[in-house]
Amino acid sequence: MKISIVSQDKRYIELNEILLSNGYDSKICTIDNIGSTDILILSVRRELDDSELKVLLSKIPRDTLVLSGNKNKIKEYFDGRVVDYSASEEFLEKNAYLTAEATVSVLHSLLKRSLKDLKIFVCGYGRIGRHLCRIFSSLGAKMYAYARREEIRDKIKNDGYISKPLEFSSSCNVVLNTVPSIIFSKEMIDNISSNTCIIELASQPGGFEDASRVYTASGLPGKIFPKSSAEIIYDTIKNLFPYRKG
Repeated sequence: MKISIVSQDKRYIELNEILLSNGYDSKICTIDNIGSTDILILSVRRELDDSELKVLLSKIPRDTLVLSGNKNKIKEYFDGRVVDYSASEEFLEKNAYLTAEATVSVLHSLLKRSLKDLKIFVCGYGRIGRHLCRIFSSLGAKMYAYARREEIRDKIKNDGYISKPLEFSSSCNVVLNTVPSIIFSKEMIDNISSNTCIIELASQPGGFEDASRVYTASGLPGKIFPKSSAEIIYDTIKNLFPYRKG
């Protein structure tokens, strides 16, 4: 069974090493040297534009298993089997934890200080938001969270944190957004203190109408924890292989 990985993301370089160490015939490829393969692995983030993706997929047989996080786009150019491994609940939960833990590193780098006693406002209380509250609370930060739905606001309170409206962000030291839709108008951003550190963790389009003051921290697991990220990907995809090595 031949496995080809088309990615320059650090976590996929690590994934290739994990596959090799477990006895799989795996290699990092480019569009030009893809060759014959049984399984094609692409990044969960989009590294190839449409034209590059179309060329790549035209070079592989229909019976190739394609593992990717961009299933709908791939199905436009490939009518074989495509599995979106990033949709796995286990993958999403583990990746959310790594994102939250990596955010600690980002804040330490930006603020140059301890996080103890800082007022940190988390926008969105999904997988990443919950992990952010748990990790930063354990470091002594004072955690506040925003959620649109009443039942989620109740969960915030039941988990021991304080539910606040978006306007509360103006009095916090740090604002962390995990909501992938515009929830902060330009006027709201202007009301946030210039000393407040604002970080975008959500995917496009993000949560800010005006992102000029916002530090965008996308793809943190792959940038800060490539080995751990690779292990999560391997644990997710190994059971998708049509047959095992040997």
